[in-house]
Amino acid sequence: MSAGQRFMLPCARRMTTGLGKALPRLSESSTKRFISLKSLFAPPPPAGDLAVGSKQRVVIKQDDLFHQLSKSPIKEMRQKGLLIQEHGCCPTCVHETSASTGQAATREPMFECPDCGYPTHCSAEHWAADKSRHSEQCGYLRESNEDEHDLRSGRTLREFEFPSAQLPEVVVNFKSWDTFLYTRSFTNVESARAMRHVSKVLTYPITIGATLHQYSPFTLGSGLTPEGLKSMTALRTTIKEHELARSEKELEMQQTPLRIFILGARAEAMLPPHLYLQLSYLLPSSSMMVYFVGPESIPTADETRSTIAVSPRLALKYHKGYFHDVIWNFAPFDPFTDVFFLFSPGLGHPKGRAGWQPTIEKLLETKCPIFATGFHQEDMDNDVAALTEDFGGEMDWLLKPQGNPFASLKRDFGIRNLGEWAIANWGIYGFRGKRYEVQRK
Repeated sequence: MSAGQRFMLPCARRMTTGLGKALPRLSESSTKRFISLKSLFAPPPPAGDLAVGSKQRVVIKQDDLFHQLSKSPIKEMRQKGLLIQEHGCCPTCVHETSASTGQAATREPMFECPDCGYPTHCSAEHWAADKSRHSEQCGYLRESNEDEHDLRSGRTLREFEFPSAQLPEVVVNFKSWDTFLYTRSFTNVESARAMRHVSKVLTYPITIGATLHQYSPFTLGSGLTPEGLKSMTALRTTIKEHELARSEKELEMQQTPLRIFILGARAEAMLPPHLYLQLSYLLPSSSMMVYFVGPESIPTADETRSTIAVSPRLALKYHKGYFHDVIWNFAPFDPFTDVFFLFSPGLGHPKGRAGWQPTIEKLLETKCPIFATGFHQEDMDNDVAALTEDFGGEMDWLLKPQGNPFASLKRDFGIRNLGEWAIANWGIYGFRGKRYEVQRK
C-alpha cells in the first residue's frame, strides 16, 4: 500500500470544543473536525492578476504549475524574480573574476534557466558554461518553483485541514514524517508536494513534540546520551504526573505546567498561534506555556499582545529582547518542567557567535535541557564546534548531533545566491550545563 493510499484510510478521532476541551467520543458517523490553515497561503489576488469568476477565481491547473518567474501569472513570483535579478550575481562571472583578479563580479543574473525558471546567470552563454554545476541545484529549484505556484494557484489546499485531538488508544509513531502523518490521521496529505507544504509549517511544533514525547525517536543507542536520558526522564516524569492528575480535579488544578522556551525566535514566532495545537495534541494531559524570546519574536512593530491563550492547556507568550537581559522574568528554573529550543541559531556564525555567548552562559546555569537545530550539516557542525570551543568544559551533551526526522522537506534558497540553500531544522543536537555529583571519600 502506498503512502498516498494509507493517508486516505478513514480514522475516527475525538472532537474538541473551543480549542482544547475534550468531548465524549463520538460515533463514526459523526462529523469530523479539522484545524484549517488553507487561507494562509491563498490570499485573494490583486487586481490585474488572476481573473476572478462569479463563484471562485480561476486557478492554475496542476499540470501547469511551472512558469519562468518573469512570465508567472502570480505577481509575488514575478516580484521574487526581480529581487533575485537586483540582488543576485552570475556564478560564472564570479568564478572567472575570482580566479583572475581575486575579486568577485556583481553582474546581475538576467537570464532565466529554461529548466528551473529562476534567473540564474547573466547570459545564455554563461548558463551553458556552468550547466554541470547548476544541474546540482536545478531540480530542487524547479521543485521550489512548482511548489510556490501551487500554494498560490487558487486550489483548495486540503492538506492544511489538520486533525484535532488524538484518540487515547491510537499511538503516534515518530519514526518519520510518513509514519507520523499516518498515525496522526492527516488523511488529506496525499502527495509528496502536499507533504512538503505541511512539513514546512509543522517542523517547529513537531520537532518539539517528538523530543519530549515518551515514544521519541531519540533514544539510547540512537543519539541520546546517558546524561540526556536523565534530563528527559525528569521532563517525562512531570508529563506522566499530568496524565495521572487528570482523574482528580484537585491534583489537576495544582499541576505545574511545562515551560518551553524558544530563544532567538523568528519564523517560529510568526506562525499562526493555533498551529501549536498540534504540539498540545501530542501531550494532551499537560498544560504548556511556550515562550518566544528574542529581538524578532514579535511579528510586527505594532503588536500589542504579549500572551495568547490558544486553548485551556496551551498559552503562547512573546518577549522581545535577549534572554540574558530578561532572564529574571522567568526565574527560577526547574529541570523537571523547563526545556529550551534554539531553532537554527547560528551559534558558530562569525556575526552571531559573540552575541550568543551571554545567553549560553545563562542557559548552562539553569541545568535544564537545551536542544538546537541547524540548516544543514555544515551549519550544525559550525555551531557544535563553537559550543565545544567556548563552553566544552561547562556542559554535558544530551543528544549527539544527527539528522532530524522532522526537518522541513522543502529547500529554501538565498536571494543573493541561489547556490546557497537551507532546510529548516535539518539537524538536531542537545546539551545542558554540567552537573557535579557529590562523592564521599
